[in-house]
Amino acid sequence: MEYRNVAFGYVPQAGYLRLQWNPEGGIRGTRIFTGQTIDLCAGCDFPIPHEAEPEDLFIALAACNEYRLFGEGRTEGWYETLWGDDSMYRRARDGHGLAITSDGLLRVLTTAAKWGRIRVEVERLRGPQFWQARMWVLHPEEDQEPELGPVIVDAGDVRTMLRAARHLMPVGGQNADQLDGLMSSDAGQVARVLEDLYMSDADTILSLAIFGSYTVG
Repeated sequence: MEYRNVAFGYVPQAGYLRLQWNPEGGIRGTRIFTGQTIDLCAGCDFPIPHEAEPEDLFIALAACNEYRLFGEGRTEGWYETLWGDDSMYRRARDGHGLAITSDGLLRVLTTAAKWGRIRVEVERLRGPQFWQARMWVLHPEEDQEPELGPVIVDAGDVRTMLRAARHLMPVGGQNADQLDGLMSSDAGQVARVLEDLYMSDADTILSLAIFGSYTVG
């Protein structure tokens, strides 16, 4: 099906999502980082007006899937979701307002990988400004297929993960201070946080961005 409309949203317990729909019927939600999708089933007769609001469409999509998103347990709490258009995606990748460098973003990724659930292989590295890596997130059960990957990520992707994690972080949530430091406009503060960043902290922050929660699976 061809989808004519798109919105992006930071969805608690689901992660950073792309929502697509068209007035003729059809709604699809896709996790940005994993590529997992959920669809409105053919049996649902939810009317889709031309001026449809993303939050209403997403609730219909969730209800159709019995509130079990991406094969996971029953979830709720989407009233805190922030929706935007495709410019949200472009801005999320941009470095405006952040002091963290491409090299610092790679350091966040490789620090998370030391915890063991995230696997990273750097494939292209041209100085501190440009890099690409293959990334996996392992399933909690060792005999299962990886929860994510392999996917190609770059500095913009990790920057997007930090922005997504910031929006999805509960008030007073675990690792909120470290995340605020990583997203500071003060290069000195970013450097201090990177120096003291534990591998479990980095893993938690990236897992929150990718899956919408602290746990994988």
